[in-house]
Amino acid sequence: MMRLTMLVALSLGLAATPALAQEETAPEPTIAPIALGIDADGLSGPGADIIREEMAQSQFVMVGEDHGYAGAPQFLGALAAEGADLGFDNYAIEVGPYSTAWLRDVLADGGPDALAKALKGRPLALPFLGNREEAEAAMGFLGEGKLWGVDQEFIGSPLVHLELLGEGGDPALLGDLTRREQEAFSTGNQQAVLMFSMTDAEWDALEGAFAGNESALDRLAQLRRSATVYKHWVTGRGLDNNLDRIEIIREYFLDAYRAAEAREGKPPRVLMKFGATHGSRATTPMNTFDLGPLIEGMAAANGMEALHIAYLPLAGKQLATMPSPDGFFTIKDTDGTKLRALLVQAGVDIAPIEADKGHFLIPTEPVKRALRNKGLAELDGMTRFVVLGFDYILTTSAGVPATPLAER
Repeated sequence: MMRLTMLVALSLGLAATPALAQEETAPEPTIAPIALGIDADGLSGPGADIIREEMAQSQFVMVGEDHGYAGAPQFLGALAAEGADLGFDNYAIEVGPYSTAWLRDVLADGGPDALAKALKGRPLALPFLGNREEAEAAMGFLGEGKLWGVDQEFIGSPLVHLELLGEGGDPALLGDLTRREQEAFSTGNQQAVLMFSMTDAEWDALEGAFAGNESALDRLAQLRRSATVYKHWVTGRGLDNNLDRIEIIREYFLDAYRAAEAREGKPPRVLMKFGATHGSRATTPMNTFDLGPLIEGMAAANGMEALHIAYLPLAGKQLATMPSPDGFFTIKDTDGTKLRALLVQAGVDIAPIEADKGHFLIPTEPVKRALRNKGLAELDGMTRFVVLGFDYILTTSAGVPATPLAER
């Protein structure tokens, strides 16, 4: 093989970890980064053939990202172009299944511009796919069963679900909940959003208003299940949050996989893009097993590989998302201190990355071998997780922030 071997995002990135101590004297660079061009037509440059050969042997390609960059979905789009002839026509995303069905209908009707209109007044109804680059990447997967929404329903999604439920039930109850949710988001009062604030009695009343409507009751059951996960997080029960969320993700992923396998008559090949904590084959820093280990075993059982690539810019700008009365989105500088320290310590030549401003592929196998057991043991949890669980790091010194489709 060519391989050298929360509110908004309940996932961690390398930039969120403690600093990695550098050696007093950095070693001479011995690992050369590999230039990789990315555009809508596919990949180019020295790294393109590496990824192409990897994809030819892989059933799953997982892009684990630090959220908020335009480059990760653009990379996914390039992978889709490269993988079309190989049968990579399924795309698993970090969105709930009911939200994904709504998203697919909107995109099919009018593309990203239609989605921008649909998100007006509720810009946080979707995680990540509410950004233009993400929506554009999804456009190639609008066929039946091709876009897999495999996460919990998002914290801002009730404004969509309440609207879709509006044809039945109690109009007064739905109206009250809608106004309550709109006020919570307009004031930036996170504790008041429905996913955090609805009581069991209120959920019971909402479900009772749809007695006998199986479709509505299933949607509400998934919303209520998602609310339980969010309440773990807001009450400081991080392990419970992650265990319950991973259970949801695995369940939905396997459901989508089995449906695709039955439809295609063979094991489906799948492109995937999630937060980095979902994408590594290693145990997460929260002591859980996520999608990364699952797809590794599934691919091996089918005589294939799972390719894991972490998208982590070294510098640039990044979109940050957080509800407030002044708006939901801000642009911040990329903090690449920890990534830079890791690369320097391992002997990666970062000068071309800083000079060129394009994208570069760094294989993690020589990084691991350079650090050895002692160096790996000294890394903070998230950095070690990335190095051990991803095959490549894709980086740039000119990270570009994602573009929200709706600001308010």
